[in-house]
Amino acid sequence: HGKAFVPLLSGYACAIPAILGTRTISSFRDRLVTILMIPYMSCSARLPIYVLLITALMPSDERVGPFTVGGLVLLGMYLLSTASAIVVGAIYKRTILRSPTPPLVLELPPYRLPRLRNTLLAVTDRTMDFVREAGTVILAMTVILWALLSFPRPPEAPAEAGAKVEVVAGAEDAPIVHSIGGRVGVAMEPLLRPMGQEWRVGIAILGSFAAREVMVSTLGLVYGIEGADDDDRPLREAMREAREPDGSRRYTPLRGLALMVFYVYACLCMSTVAVVRRETRSWRWPIFMFVSMTTIAYVAATLTFQVGRLLGFE
Repeated sequence: HGKAFVPLLSGYACAIPAILGTRTISSFRDRLVTILMIPYMSCSARLPIYVLLITALMPSDERVGPFTVGGLVLLGMYLLSTASAIVVGAIYKRTILRSPTPPLVLELPPYRLPRLRNTLLAVTDRTMDFVREAGTVILAMTVILWALLSFPRPPEAPAEAGAKVEVVAGAEDAPIVHSIGGRVGVAMEPLLRPMGQEWRVGIAILGSFAAREVMVSTLGLVYGIEGADDDDRPLREAMREAREPDGSRRYTPLRGLALMVFYVYACLCMSTVAVVRRETRSWRWPIFMFVSMTTIAYVAATLTFQVGRLLGFE
């Protein structure tokens, strides 16, 4: 559908205004197909995750022709998301949301310079409408997620006189590990192992539900590094130096690639879920979107890691 192009293009910046932009599509089914395609586009919130994993784990001095390996991986993530959105849209259009393609007829009105008063009134009305409809859901989900990642507080162990305290990056005594969300992340490890990840990444994934880019700061908190979202160099170094008990690297290029593939597909943005709920006037489609995208993300990341390991890249 020609009217879907601009919303899909906007999805590279942020899914929320892109979904709101689908209101120009008159057919509800065509609009719904576009809404379900938009979260697959690699928005700007995914970029900090790609940059962290590429700079920390990918070889910086290897090139393929004039291109660096990291640059090709980043380009591959964007191409993968775009191709996936097109495939998903084609599948929905031919199955559960089948509908005839209407002719694209655009009536161009006479263009006039808008009045400032009318513009401000329209912006205020749309903003308040968004706050009432989607803002309440976002606020509730944010408070719940904050509580899960903040409580209970770790027990304070009394310091012994003259005791030597050694701070180890990645130690399990980071405050977030003792929270409910931290314990859930630890419990998720058996599910994450097939895609090459461990419990620290599980906690970071839970933090991503607030917004995808929060994954960087959450992983930094697990390693006892504050301000990782402003300066991720200490976190990159910690990831390079992290070792398993047997001495092997905890994070490898293949595991980083699998995690990036997971974030290409996973619907880890509560604001997007809330806006889809608002635009469709139902919880059916946001739940369907979340479950389907998370399932695809898990399967794709697992296949990436397992196939790569079979080919000897681990």
